[in-house]
Amino acid sequence: MAESIMGTKPARLRLSRPGAETAAALAGTAFTTVLLVLTALYAGPLWRDEINTLNLAQMPSLQELWNNQIFESFPPLWPLLLRGCGLLGLAGSDASIRVLGLYVGLFFLAALWLCSRWTGGRAPILSVALLGSLPAFIFIVGANRAYGLASCLLVLSFGMIWRMVAAPSWSRFLWAGCVCFLFTHCVYYDVVFLGAMLAGGALVAVRRRHWQTLGALVAIGVVSGASLAIYLPIIHRGSVYVPMMQIPFFDFSVLWHRFGNALAPRSSAQLEAPNGPEIWLWITLLLAGSVVAFLMQRARGRQMQNQESAAAATAQVRADLALFCVVSMLLGIAGYWFFLMKLQYWTQTWYYVEMLCLGTISLDGLLGANWPALRPWGMLRIGLMVVMLTWGARSAWEEAHTLRSNVELIATVLGQKASAGDLIVVQSAWEAITFDRYYHGQTHWVTVPPIDSHKVHRNDQMAERMSQPDPMAPVLREITDTLRSCNSVWLVGNLSVPYPKPPPAAGLPIKWYGPYMNYWSSQVTSHLLDHALRGRSVKIPVNGPVDCLENLPVELFSGYKSGATTNTPPTGIH
Repeated sequence: MAESIMGTKPARLRLSRPGAETAAALAGTAFTTVLLVLTALYAGPLWRDEINTLNLAQMPSLQELWNNQIFESFPPLWPLLLRGCGLLGLAGSDASIRVLGLYVGLFFLAALWLCSRWTGGRAPILSVALLGSLPAFIFIVGANRAYGLASCLLVLSFGMIWRMVAAPSWSRFLWAGCVCFLFTHCVYYDVVFLGAMLAGGALVAVRRRHWQTLGALVAIGVVSGASLAIYLPIIHRGSVYVPMMQIPFFDFSVLWHRFGNALAPRSSAQLEAPNGPEIWLWITLLLAGSVVAFLMQRARGRQMQNQESAAAATAQVRADLALFCVVSMLLGIAGYWFFLMKLQYWTQTWYYVEMLCLGTISLDGLLGANWPALRPWGMLRIGLMVVMLTWGARSAWEEAHTLRSNVELIATVLGQKASAGDLIVVQSAWEAITFDRYYHGQTHWVTVPPIDSHKVHRNDQMAERMSQPDPMAPVLREITDTLRSCNSVWLVGNLSVPYPKPPPAAGLPIKWYGPYMNYWSSQVTSHLLDHALRGRSVKIPVNGPVDCLENLPVELFSGYKSGATTNTPPTGIH
């Protein structure tokens, strides 16, 4: 072993022998592995956010990648890794990217077992129980986004920080520093979770009077945090467009509802429904872990009176582990919720996955490694795992068979049926990112609103359209010209409520883009209803469920009402 930073070898938790709990955790891990493999097989084509990341990674030069970083939600670590895989021929197709995502998911499961070993636990049974059949976790851990890699590095950072605090050495300090550094460059808010874990380790170091360990933790935090300064120009440029995504009716109840969605046993193919009791189970476990940590700190004080016994040394290590886990968990959750409250976004389920990962590995340390006995605690953990995996198995199985997007299928149908004189209107510029990747036909197509680039999320061009008095005029004119020339208009996306109220006047400061998108889409719907003679739905053949976020309908409009000024809908549209 490398020389200890402190020159001593503190007492450590001994690993328990494999037994029933380990076997149960292995079975749960195997079930989750099956789900991840099925997800890689059935997820199918990439959806818009994944394509945004891929297009960023495949920019012609690193300079262009950096210049377009403003249009991505996280730092360039994952895009650079993806770019490197592409140079090696490992990211040249949708299938290869799905396989890469599978590797990330398997890496995460391996990281859970490593972390459990480092914290002295028998197995990561609570993490497997709470995450193994959670649809939100199955959806995002293997997706072509940075969240899967971030979750892996979060778990490794947690284990390595504790490993360094429990038994300091230079090698452990260097390993922890490297992993924590990479972790902060996965997602911008990961610095919140890293700060929480370092704070937990620092409190243990202070209590043990290990000042060199404390200095090492501070150094890791300072170097990792300071390295984010390179992104300040990107953050400054992107902050101009943050109000576009901030919902005006945001409050704590919005976060509470969205957090409940993340915990619900509901696949991404299912529409939102009232949330179940899962959120209360998680809160109960978090409270139980906090109470256990508090009681162990009191017990440590009593054990300090008998410092010579081996039992006292073990109890002190377990109390320190409990302190590290509870501080990391509570500070991480509180800090992240504060961040979300300031952000004021309409959060998606994957926004909460890293927070859930931090919570589960902390609970494994609090309720697993600290209570290693099989009876009754191990049996309770096994029972919880069986109940949770069974509870979420059906929805997780559906999630593993859910197609991420039907836009590729739409592009194939339109490539076969749409003629050169027709017009394709994609109802959202965001879905156009997916359509641009998969459509290779001869028919001209436009978006709502019309923007010039469909490679990444061009918030700057969206903001420009929001400031213009009538950005939809060219699209509406093309629709009229197409119908008048006896050609057809293919509408990709939902029909909106016709004849809408206009959004705020152009020229005002940038605000939430929601009213603008609704108005522009409604303009298209109204124009088609007023000018087309016929309209019908086009069936898109698909086998299996499709993610609600990108499960788009297609409508076909034809014929022209000469001098049309009425509001009579075309035949076939109800």
